[in-house]
Amino acid sequence: MRKSTLTAVIILLLVIVFGLYLFFFHKNAPVVPVTTPQAVAYTCDGGKTISATYASSTVAVVLSDGRSFNLPQTISGSGIRYEQGANTNQDIVFWSEGDNAFLSENNVTTYNNCVAGVTQTQGTTATFTDQGKTFTFTYPTQFTVSGGGVGYTQSWMQNTQTSGLILAKLTIPQSFEPKTNFADALFTVGTSADTQAVKNCLTAPGGNMVTTSKVTINGVQYTKVTYADAGAGNVYNTTSYRIVRNSQCYAIEYTIHSSNIANYPPNQGISAFDEGKVTSVLEGMVQSFTFLQ
Repeated sequence: MRKSTLTAVIILLLVIVFGLYLFFFHKNAPVVPVTTPQAVAYTCDGGKTISATYASSTVAVVLSDGRSFNLPQTISGSGIRYEQGANTNQDIVFWSEGDNAFLSENNVTTYNNCVAGVTQTQGTTATFTDQGKTFTFTYPTQFTVSGGGVGYTQSWMQNTQTSGLILAKLTIPQSFEPKTNFADALFTVGTSADTQAVKNCLTAPGGNMVTTSKVTINGVQYTKVTYADAGAGNVYNTTSYRIVRNSQCYAIEYTIHSSNIANYPPNQGISAFDEGKVTSVLEGMVQSFTFLQ
């Protein structure tokens, strides 16, 4: 055999051996996960906020009152649970599931109904965009956006027996119309993938004073349903905008809660609330609502 041919054969064998070595080494080498911390901003009841930075097995939370905690992950039945100082006088629990979260201190929830998203303020208005960048809407800065609690709830839409999620919630308090029969108003963005919820999404509930119509908001057609409930001297007027989208029922709706003006003695000085004023604020939020995907 010529010398050049022998050399080529030796080089080829070395390449094959080295390739087999690399294959088996990397095949059996342990895989070290690479994680990138993820920062999430939450807004909670009462205008409180939480900034949470998630790592592989810990979360660093910074509260709007200036305090901060680094909490290790613990076992949970659902969602992700972090806890520091169990069975001590400073037991801190941060629990998140989906876009919702809460924080408790010594078994007392101090940051409740927190929802993940981005809020941008400009003048007297703010724009909320959910964490997944699915939707956005604008609201007056005198109010605050929060979530609907961790896990599924039947409150995702009024007058339903199905379960879903509250993606965003805003409450107009009684102080918006003081010395009137106005109690409060609730604006919610809810969704459900429940089979019955999707099937009955565009169906109006039974009862009196029910109206149904088709409306278009920002290029998307919704079924608009209005109805009223009353009981124990209270009146609840609900306006619901519904759509089936991506195999889910979405409900963007608001309920205005008032009491019967006739129930107040004249000497209390209670007058009828300005329904047009309250409705204008709520409709402004609805009309600004936009799906981003």
